[in-house]
Amino acid sequence: MRGSPKYLNTRADYDYMRAHFAAEVWRPYWQELLDSRFVWQISGTLGDGEDGIEDATHRMQVEQDYQGNEVRYQMKLVEDAHAKIFRLGLTVAEVEEALG
Repeated sequence: MRGSPKYLNTRADYDYMRAHFAAEVWRPYWQELLDSRFVWQISGTLGDGEDGIEDATHRMQVEQDYQGNEVRYQMKLVEDAHAKIFRLGLTVAEVEEALG
């Protein structure tokens, strides 16, 4: 292998990168674990004239249903229990400690 790996699939891959590569190489991979643990989830449908919440953890999304009618959804940013960080068996505290 030349250079750094392009794909990290296991916790051992992440630990190997951290142990054998410079911080500027492995830190972006570990930071991506933290950054990608959140997903947008629909929390409800908004009615006509109903205002949605728009801030850092809420947004409104407008789509069309199969009949062409406009449907507005309220979405919330939540931590995904199936995110890669958790599938690898890492915790947020472990990753933050490694990056700290």
